[in-house]
Amino acid sequence: MKKYFLLLAVLLLSAACGNDKKAAQSCLEEARNLYENAQYGSAKQVLDQLKGKYPKEFEVQRNALHLKHAIEIKEQERNLVYSDSLMQVRRAQADSMKSHFVFVKDPQYDRIGRYIDKAYNPPVDAGGNHIAINVNENGEIALSSVYRGASAIKHNQLKVTAPSGESAETEAISFDGGANYSFQDSAGTIYEIVTYQKGRDKDVLSFIYNCANNQLTMELVGKKKIRQILSVKEKQAVVKTVDLAVILTDIERLEKEKEKAEKRLEYLYSKEQN
Repeated sequence: MKKYFLLLAVLLLSAACGNDKKAAQSCLEEARNLYENAQYGSAKQVLDQLKGKYPKEFEVQRNALHLKHAIEIKEQERNLVYSDSLMQVRRAQADSMKSHFVFVKDPQYDRIGRYIDKAYNPPVDAGGNHIAINVNENGEIALSSVYRGASAIKHNQLKVTAPSGESAETEAISFDGGANYSFQDSAGTIYEIVTYQKGRDKDVLSFIYNCANNQLTMELVGKKKIRQILSVKEKQAVVKTVDLAVILTDIERLEKEKEKAEKRLEYLYSKEQN
């Protein structure tokens, strides 16, 4: 009797193993069909299910690993083609937009250059208070508020208000001789320049961009508050600079994605040869 039950258990186990092998092979074929139809994400999902359900089907799992490797190569090749084609489009857009800007780069002091709107490029000693804006080659914007007067107001913040009462303001930048600095010229005129970059403008840039068709009032916030209407040229400079920054940032991102895809492909090809 014991021999009978032992034989029955073996037969049942063999049947179960046979069913598992067929089911695992079926999963593999499904993944292969998806791969051949360039449905790489779905193919990987099926392979993940196969790995979880039938871990002991070693031969099928080995073939599944080879297929997953081939899928990743195709994905990276596709990413590379996409990055290249989109980068060409973005570079053409950037080249067209750059014609409206002056490129400034001091070879002695600047690691990367900056683009400044040709139509609005006031020097620091320009009459009156104003904002200044530029974007570097990586798409990083620097917005500055500039004060010029007979006495110091020690401003450290910029606020912009629309006729509706809606407003946006930058972070308060402490005096540090860099992002916030001041000087006095030979005639006794005092200049204060505060620069807001790396997100320190908070929502001011987007506020000016979105409300550029409205009359906007800028306010230099300090020991005294100085209010002034932003000129059309100032608002247009913000709009053009933000548009260029978006393109340059996209190019920077695509270049990193392309480099990442190239390195990954190099690794995958080397594994394939081994």
